[in-house]
This record gives sequence, structure tokens and C-alpha cells, in this order.
Amino acid sequence: MREKPKPYHHGDLRNALIQAGLELLAESGASALDLRQVARRVGVSSAAPYRHFADRQALIATIVEEGYYRLARHIQSALQQASDEAFDQLNAVARTYVHFAQDNPWLVREMFSGLTIEHETYPDLHQATKAVYHLYVEIIQRGQEHGQVIAGDPRALASVLWSMLHGIATLTIEHQMRPYTDGPEGIDRIALFSMQILYDGVGRKERDP
Repeated sequence: MREKPKPYHHGDLRNALIQAGLELLAESGASALDLRQVARRVGVSSAAPYRHFADRQALIATIVEEGYYRLARHIQSALQQASDEAFDQLNAVARTYVHFAQDNPWLVREMFSGLTIEHETYPDLHQATKAVYHLYVEIIQRGQEHGQVIAGDPRALASVLWSMLHGIATLTIEHQMRPYTDGPEGIDRIALFSMQILYDGVGRKERDP
């Protein structure tokens, strides 16, 4: 029996498909993502998604793009609540990043795996990655302007920051940071400890003559 097509009736199909894709990704990983599955979950015909996505790869690229913008919004919110001190800003970002990974492990895996899609192939996705990276650069630049972070290329220092954050987040969602992340405050504890170590390296300190 062939599946009887359902009429196209959804008022905001594109966003509904993205949300359905995010749900499927969270439940079963990237292998569960295809246009037929998301169409079934939204309740439209299997042909309807092609109005917005050329193929499965385009759907995944858009879902990953949404992941980066969600991460950026979380980071921006955390920074607004932190003080202007460079260390507080760094700690807020670290805590937010690791919690985001804990809450969205499959999404974070897909955002950074590079196995399913090539980021540079999708300009909007490539731009979304920069939205997160620029936040790190701005933190470093502000710290340098206030004399709280060492001199140097802020982009290079931001890359070091992101490398540490992502390393901690990845190890955490793969359960490789136990027992240090155990307990209700484990994530915040390892984030704070990591930023303290990083800041000892990049923080501007008085030197003996």
C-alpha cells in the first residue's frame, strides 16, 4: 500500500520541520534524520519538505545552523548576567557551553562532527559558526582593553578558549570526565576549574622586575 499523500496545510512548515528534526536528532542521533521522517512527525506529505530543503543534507545543515544560533543566544544571555570582569565572563561562557552540551548532546555532536555535512558548503551555516566565535573574540578584546587579559591576537586567544571549552564539553557528554563532573554541581565545578587554569595562562598579572 502506498502512503496516501497528506495535503500541505502547515502555516510555518519550515520551522516545524526544523523542530521535528531537532527532536529526532535528540532521540536517535543523525541517522534518524531524513525528510520522510520529519514530514511524518509534522503531519504533512513526504513531498512537502522539498518546498524548503533540497535534500537531507540541506535539512541537517539548517538544524546545525539553528544549533549554533541557540548556543550563541545562551552565551549572550549568560554574559549579560555576569560582571564585566574578564574571569567572570570566561567562567559564564564555560559554564553555559558545557551545560548546553549536556542538554543537547546529539546536537553538539552533529554541530562539530564534520562527518555528515561540509560546513563551508552552506554559507548560512558557516556564518552561524562565526556568530559563536565572535562572542569569544569580543570577550578577549574587552579583557585586553581593561588590562585583564594578555596582549596578543584576540582571534588566536579566542580559538584557544573555544578549544578548551569544546574539549571539556565533548569529554563530558561522552562521560569521560567522571568523577569530576558527578553531583549536582559537577559541571559548574569543572568549568570553573578549567577557566581558572586557562586564566592563569592568559590573565595579565604583575611581574617581578
